[in-house]
Amino acid sequence: PLLTLSEAKFHKYLEMVSQGRCRILIKPRLADVFQREKGDLAGFNKISQKHVDFIICRNDDWTPMLAIELDDDSHQKRDRQNRDMFVNALFASTGIPLLRIDVREVDRIEPLVQNLTRAWERRWKTIEG
Repeated sequence: PLLTLSEAKFHKYLEMVSQGRCRILIKPRLADVFQREKGDLAGFNKISQKHVDFIICRNDDWTPMLAIELDDDSHQKRDRQNRDMFVNALFASTGIPLLRIDVREVDRIEPLVQNLTRAWERRWKTIEG
């Protein structure tokens, strides 16, 4: 399957919470979200094989508003931590909030809604400035 059981459950919660007010992308490649300088092969290679679990976009123009990573125990491994630091820095440098949610917390709907709302509002301020 494209999604793990935890990811599928979380996606269902995202659909329920969003009520069609946004678009939910599943496992988008970073290279499809972030642009690199033309000819920057090294930069492209750093992002071409990486993805995040979800990106939430505005309905009307598909502007990325926030990204979500569900973190399981694999995120404790050193190579995964290095990858996570790179992805965190990439999102921070572009102003797109990246929410990291522990898979053991996916059933906590109220904090999820609060975190999504805060991240959306933070991103909205950077866009509309």
